[in-house]
Amino acid sequence: MELKQLEFFIKCVDCGSLSKAAEKLYTTQPNVSKVIRLLESELGNKLFDRTSRGLEITDYGKSIYEYALNVVKNANLITNTVHTQNNNTFCISTYQSHILAHLLVKLYKDNKNITIKHYQGTVEEITDNVSHGISEIGILYVSKKQLNAFRNVIAGKKIEFVEIAKRRACIFVGPNNPLYTKDKITLDELSKLSFVRGLSDFFSIEYHLEEINVGLFSSEMMHSAVYTNSEHLSMDMLLETDLAILGIDVSNKAYTDDKIKTLWIEGENTYLTLGYVIEKGKVLTDTAKKLIEYLREILKP
Repeated sequence: MELKQLEFFIKCVDCGSLSKAAEKLYTTQPNVSKVIRLLESELGNKLFDRTSRGLEITDYGKSIYEYALNVVKNANLITNTVHTQNNNTFCISTYQSHILAHLLVKLYKDNKNITIKHYQGTVEEITDNVSHGISEIGILYVSKKQLNAFRNVIAGKKIEFVEIAKRRACIFVGPNNPLYTKDKITLDELSKLSFVRGLSDFFSIEYHLEEINVGLFSSEMMHSAVYTNSEHLSMDMLLETDLAILGIDVSNKAYTDDKIKTLWIEGENTYLTLGYVIEKGKVLTDTAKKLIEYLREILKP
């Protein structure tokens, strides 16, 4: 039984429906359903009855609910205690980014007395890590259209989003890609590429483009050959194959591999907001401030 399963179960009880629970958990309804089914299978009993009015917790589910609350509460207390006692440890969660990896290297080289714990994952995982005290900050991006909804969702997790800069969505390709010599790409060309994509994330780049180009683009148009949250695998795929990556442009000559080419998407002029999430009311440590300073510097126009 995983802690995340218990958290999903608690949120379903509190919300009374899968859709509301998915919104609060910053994920999709199918994902919530899958987690609950796995938990019920592991426990060997039904936790909910699905009715036309939503979810109705079973008697067995009620008995598990209080235990789940205590387990999650105690796990968070232990995590926060560990991080409080180790003042030289800097814990951060980020989306997949070659440049962010370089900045963490720079951070360590400038202060070798610190220990860095870096978690890489989806928006849901990043916000969860910050909410639970596993990471001090999380770096991510959100589309302009979804920004207000995103802020409302994370408010329930008692964290806030601080904007750093706005950047365009783009395509990354390596020297083996047939479009490598181009500077921009059409939606038709986009649909003919094969991609390296991150693991399932409701607020992925593909979802942003689907919202922006209604009727012109859908994630079904993309042929995905590799799914991974590994930056190493993604970079090797770009450099050694003809696969492409859909991402956000934070390119900087000092930190970008010269062999990786950035292509603008024609007709795509909506910017994504890049920033960080932190617990409400919490002051950034000097280490976190230094990393944000590095990031702001390379994002200057």
